[in-house]
Amino acid sequence: MIRLLYFAILREKLGRQEEMLEFSGSVGELRKLLVEREPHLADVFKVCLFAVNQEYVGEDFILKGGETVAVIPPVSGG
Repeated sequence: MIRLLYFAILREKLGRQEEMLEFSGSVGELRKLLVEREPHLADVFKVCLFAVNQEYVGEDFILKGGETVAVIPPVSGG
């Protein structure tokens, strides 16, 4: 089980800031799962950064369970 934290537009569009998810595998596989579950947000999930236990990680990072995963979309400002 992992704890997913959503920020910015993801939080708004999903209507929640976090959820628990039964998952183990790579961050890349998690990204693919999120795209499949929420196809209307595919463009956002494809460009998100992922942080595991407050450290940015790459696509190959393996989640084993018990981690907190922040899903961080790009932020624009001006």
